[in-house]
Amino acid sequence: MRLTDFGVARIMTSENASETSGTPGYMAPEVMCRQNHGLTADYFAVGVIAYECMMGRRPYVGRNRREIREQILCRQVQIKRYEIPEGWSVEAADFINRCLQRKPQNRIGFINGTDELKQHAWFKNFDWHQLACKRVHSPYVPDISVDNFD
Repeated sequence: MRLTDFGVARIMTSENASETSGTPGYMAPEVMCRQNHGLTADYFAVGVIAYECMMGRRPYVGRNRREIREQILCRQVQIKRYEIPEGWSVEAADFINRCLQRKPQNRIGFINGTDELKQHAWFKNFDWHQLACKRVHSPYVPDISVDNFD
């Protein structure tokens, strides 16, 4: 999967560490509150995307930006064992839960950055070097002759 949305992406600097950009349902609480933030805000967004892939819906929903913001700020999402869909692992749920921590200091990657993510049990057999060399083949390749958008 490749995710892009460079229309709102910014290169992070100390001058813009409190700015907000992005889609409300994917913003970390510290971004929503215009607090200084770092890479762990991106790990929160990764957790939202992974949650959406696993559960088939977003973890934070609302009819408008205000309702989504309230959900993100007030509700700690936690995938429980009995909620894990068939074909998904406990390790995947744990990774998502650790990404979706509301407090950045509790979020995966806060202490050791990307190394902490790479060492998570969900990625135990993943070859990060092969990925960096663009030698990893996708287990799913969409049919390009079919429109994949509704």
